[in-house]
Amino acid sequence: MQKRKDRRIRQWNKAVMKAAPQGQDSLPPAEVKAFTYDLSIGGARIHSVERFEVGTVLRLKIEFVRSRETVSLKGQVKWVKRDEAENVFELGVEFDHDTALTVTSLMKNLHGAGL
Repeated sequence: MQKRKDRRIRQWNKAVMKAAPQGQDSLPPAEVKAFTYDLSIGGARIHSVERFEVGTVLRLKIEFVRSRETVSLKGQVKWVKRDEAENVFELGVEFDHDTALTVTSLMKNLHGAGL
């Protein structure tokens, strides 16, 4: 079994996500409301009513429940499973941090670091 690189925090946060455009002829993707569940510096488990395929690049906006701060970042879907009891899809998303600001914001909101 592979150990996770980063400590996960179980925290429900509001999220909005959409698939990154897949080419110049594709329609603009619709935004989907979702919630993060397990969240770390490196990724998240996300609950969504919409299914996204493994490999899909997502643009995410996460609103932290405690601080109300919002962070925008990109991530790639690594796994998907259906939660029949909750009638949602669970997505494992690995973040692709384009700036140090996203990492700093996640650290501050997850670990209470005075950054």
